[in-house]
Amino acid sequence: MRLKVASSQGELWLELPEHASVNVGQALQSVKDGNPEAYRRWCDSQGRLRRSLAVFVNGEHVRYRKGMETELSDGDEVYIIPMIAGG
Repeated sequence: MRLKVASSQGELWLELPEHASVNVGQALQSVKDGNPEAYRRWCDSQGRLRRSLAVFVNGEHVRYRKGMETELSDGDEVYIIPMIAGG
């Protein structure tokens, strides 16, 4: 399975076992080994997504799906976007 994970810092391509059942949380965890700096920007020391970030799969916010448990398929695109606040 091949997944694209993109953020403001660039793109990563994840190669995961074929026919594996992978969700968003597991995909982000797999980034930890290959790109620990990106992982630390996205997740806290407990492995939870930082509150200042939003995650989209194929353009849809994961909150409208199953959150970090959202299942991924070959070719899916995961985008990690910083939330903007202010006034």
